[in-house]
Parts: sequence; structure tokens; C-alpha cells
Amino acid sequence: MNLKQLEVFHAIMQAGSVTAAARNLNVSQPAVSNVLKHVEQQLGFKLFERIGGRLHPTAEANDLLPDVNDIFGRVGTLNRIVQEMRDGRSGRLVIATSPTLVHAFLPRAIARFRERSPAVQVSIQSLPTPLAVERVARREVDMGIVYAPVADSAVESEEIYTTEIACVVPKDHHLAKRRHVSADSLRGVSVISLGATTRLGMLIEEACRKARVPAPAVGIEASSSLAACLMVSEGAGIALVDRVTSFSGKFGDLAFRPLRPRIGVAVHLIYPRDRPRSRAAVRLSEQLRRITRKVKP
Repeated sequence: MNLKQLEVFHAIMQAGSVTAAARNLNVSQPAVSNVLKHVEQQLGFKLFERIGGRLHPTAEANDLLPDVNDIFGRVGTLNRIVQEMRDGRSGRLVIATSPTLVHAFLPRAIARFRERSPAVQVSIQSLPTPLAVERVARREVDMGIVYAPVADSAVESEEIYTTEIACVVPKDHHLAKRRHVSADSLRGVSVISLGATTRLGMLIEEACRKARVPAPAVGIEASSSLAACLMVSEGAGIALVDRVTSFSGKFGDLAFRPLRPRIGVAVHLIYPRDRPRSRAAVRLSEQLRRITRKVKP
């Protein structure tokens, strides 16, 4: 497959149809159809099947997609570097991070960073940790701020902070009077928290299993610690979240009490391996380290 054929395949996979792919590529629909027909003849197998009037990728197409995504991630990075060279500026800083961490240390770090580098355009991609790690590994972003562990060999990882799981309640709730809240005291209580398949959800399950106490039942599964706290503010219940959420300064009506057994959560900076870090990434990393050093875990 040549680059043009890869581009057409990638566009159809992203758009879900030949018509939408042609529109995104700014070419005619017959042109896309002809390229697809030719590449399937060349490969000797189908990439898409038409079922019920819609295109569906075959198993072979799904097997090819990760490598094709990697190619176009690198092309995007190359185009960005060329643009920065053309403009003669240090350019654009792209960060991938979890929705919760977007609201913790990052706003303050970016504000200080922009004081020194006002011409640099900053783009933040708020993603679940696995996707943020994947974007960094594929060099689609300059850096990431994620929860540990980070096992991908294509990224370099550096711990900058350790937070913990906290029980969040309204300030007039009886649990707000405690210094900490035991998981065992939440037996039979339905809580707001992240799902069991998320990093934080798995940490809670594992810690309770080791302590031989039942993990609190999740009655409302939130997409992030921030969303869970917003629901507590609205009276939907109590929540188990990353305590770093309290640093956003948005929840003066809530009390954050450490959960026991203690569940530590490491926050890491990650970068693409074997790629020099841009000056912008280095400067923002320095600001993040300064801020996290001053914050008591």
C-alpha cells in the first residue's frame, strides 16, 4: 500500500463511510471508491463489507488500523514541526491528560508558562489515561500528565506527585467530622465513583481486597473525579475520588476526607521516548514540578 492508499483507508476508517471520507479528503466519492477497489484487488482481500447499506471494516482492516494510526500520528507530528520551522517560533505545545488532572495543577502551570512564553499555542486533550498514554507513545502529543502505572515502553515516565483516594461529602454531612473515612464504614452505602475498569476504580478494588474489607458499591459511575464531585454538590450522594480534585478550588461546599486503607495514586509526566523534548515541554514541566513541590499530599 502506498501513502495515498493508506490515506484513503485511514479516512474511511475514521469517517465510517466513503462519502464522509471523500468530503474530509476534499476529493470526489468515485475517486475514493476507485482507490479502495484498487487496493483491495492489490491486497487480495476485502477491507470493508457493505451490510445494511453501511460499510463495516473487516477483521483484516481492524488488524491494519493500529499501524496505520501510528503512521498518520507521525505524519501529523512531522507537519507540526515543519509548520513551527516555517513560522520561526517555538510553536505549539500539545498535552494529553486525564479530565481530573486538567483541573488540578495544570491551569496554574499553564498560566505561569504563558507569562514567559506568550507566543506558544497550548492545546490540551482531555482523555482517559490509557488513551493519553497512547497519544504520547504515538508522538501525537508532546507530553502527558497521567496516573501511574505507565507500562508502555514507547514513553518515558517521571513521577511528580502522589495523591490519594478521598471520600467526598457535603460539609454538613456526619462523615465530614471525621479525620478519615474507613472503607468498612461504607459497607452497604452506594457511592459515586469511577468505574471498576478505570485506574482509580481498580486501585480501590485492589486495596479493599488486600485489607479484606468489601469495596464500596458504586451506585453512580462517573466519568471523572471532577464529575463525581459536581454530583455530590448537587446532593446526589457521597463520592470516592482522587483527592487532587480539591486543588481545583471549585468545591468549597465539600469536605475531602482520606479513605482508609490509604490508597496512594502516583501522577506521572510522560514523554515520547527517543525524541528530544521541545523547549515548551521542558518549561511547562518545570512549572509543574515547582507547583507540585509546594502542594502537601
